[in-house]
Amino acid sequence: MPGSERGVDLRQESAIPLPSVCRRPPPRPCWLRPRPLARRAAGLLAVLALLPSLQGCSNGRMATLHVVVVPLGRMRWLRASFRDRREWQPLLEKFQALHPRVAVHITEVEQEDLRGYLARAHGRGLGPDLLLLRAPVANSLLAAGLVAPLPPSGTLASSLAQVEPGDLRRVSSPRGVAGLPFFSNTTLACYDRRRVQAAPTSVADLLALAARGRPIGLALDPTGIWWTVGAFGSHQAMLPLVTGQAAPAGREAADRAAISGWLRWLHQSALQSGVDIASGPQELTEALERGRLTWIPCYSLMLRRLEHHLGPHLGVAPLPAGPGGPPSPFSDLEVWSLGVDSSPSQRRLALALAEISLNPLVQRQITLQTRMLLPANRLVSIPVASSGRLAALAQAQDQFKRSSHALLTPYSIDRAERVLPSIESLLSAVSVGVMTPEQGAGELMNLMPRR
Repeated sequence: MPGSERGVDLRQESAIPLPSVCRRPPPRPCWLRPRPLARRAAGLLAVLALLPSLQGCSNGRMATLHVVVVPLGRMRWLRASFRDRREWQPLLEKFQALHPRVAVHITEVEQEDLRGYLARAHGRGLGPDLLLLRAPVANSLLAAGLVAPLPPSGTLASSLAQVEPGDLRRVSSPRGVAGLPFFSNTTLACYDRRRVQAAPTSVADLLALAARGRPIGLALDPTGIWWTVGAFGSHQAMLPLVTGQAAPAGREAADRAAISGWLRWLHQSALQSGVDIASGPQELTEALERGRLTWIPCYSLMLRRLEHHLGPHLGVAPLPAGPGGPPSPFSDLEVWSLGVDSSPSQRRLALALAEISLNPLVQRQITLQTRMLLPANRLVSIPVASSGRLAALAQAQDQFKRSSHALLTPYSIDRAERVLPSIESLLSAVSVGVMTPEQGAGELMNLMPRR
């Protein structure tokens, strides 16, 4: 309960055992490395898998920081690729130097289990001190009272001032700030350099590539296909689907026409023999690895795995533009949220860990070492001249800021989980011709709130 030392975890099967003292105190703190967590997701768990339990060995009592990590559900198929803890040395060293007698106790909880887990833990006063999760999930938990808003003043204020304004908007509401942004990953294009000399810069070039016998892949999951919404000028029309806020009056006809045009392109593309319509990112990734496809849209979290399979033949580029404008990449923002059961000392430790992770040096090192995670600290410049991959990531993030306005809105995961299955079903029906593009547009419009 608040104010007490809590060494009990409700999910002992995935937690890290933390002995309170060492048998013989060594001259300097010893580290207890965690066991590999079951089904760790690359990228999301990477950040906290890097945090071994910093067991300061002494005869005194230990402080324990309880942290919950929520992996990206759609990335569950990825294997953890952050085996080398030297990548995370700056964060480890900074936190250990300031708090040598703190043990970080990490528990993985799947997103679908998270609310029940937190409700049970909170009922016993054993909720986590800190959570690492997606921004829409943090917004939902704050509305439900299962995480606490960030304190509006104190040392955290200077850290918040360093965050990208767009990232901060994604977790801000009248209830407060749901989490401290840490890093983001985005969608971009991945291709096989042996078969594609230069990445297509327009959707017309992309389909021409397929027509020349270089098969390409598209995925119908809403986040994987979102980049085409901007390319066909239907981003504004699709905005209410994401935000749950009704479109201004008088726009219905124009929005319907914009969505119909986008769906018409999707249907026509699916008819081409060189275009493979996949069920999701796993199928696309495996097809590129096996040589069945030459180009796919990909999440930056896939880059480590693709590099392992393709080596120097892996090409990375921004997604192509379309007749309606630049692409609208999808971007996931990972944030630190505060638990509701922490004692004052535990809350201070949780804030300290979150603030250290936003340190410009730590952010830069993570960006350079991973080459697939983008910093949330606006003061950290991405060294695009030193790496083509980092340059592509920076361009993709730039496209996101300019063309994915809907995703900069602090929407909740609750609405997304209600509408995404219906959207995917409609896209599938249109792509195979079961439903016309006009019918699909009408059904999508019916999912949107109206004034």
